[in-house]
Amino acid sequence: MDTLDVTAWFDAYLDLFVALGRGDRDDVEAILEFYGVPMLLSAPGASGWLHDTEQVIGVVRGQVEGLRHVGFDRTVVEDASTVLLNDSCARHEGRFLRLAADATVVADFRASYLIADGPAGPRIAALVVGG
Repeated sequence: MDTLDVTAWFDAYLDLFVALGRGDRDDVEAILEFYGVPMLLSAPGASGWLHDTEQVIGVVRGQVEGLRHVGFDRTVVEDASTVLLNDSCARHEGRFLRLAADATVVADFRASYLIADGPAGPRIAALVVGG
């Protein structure tokens, strides 16, 4: 695992998430190529473990439906960085702006992704969203 590989992998993840949120794809299950199970999800006011694939897909489906409802079009990533923590784990973080087609900001947040490389390849083991 190196920073270039992690960044390219994360870009592929983001491309999939954007396609789902925009409505270009409907196969939410494809997110399991990027999310680990179990996975820690933490956002302001709540933290919890997603223990099985149904929980992961349910959370993503809820996000996708919300994004489609507000006319989501794309994500702009600012101030992104990748830090290798060891030879099989990295942290990718940045500021994420979710925009509608007219460039209206529908979400603005910071997030950190803990990415662990295991037998199935890299997966997001924890996602921590801040304000």
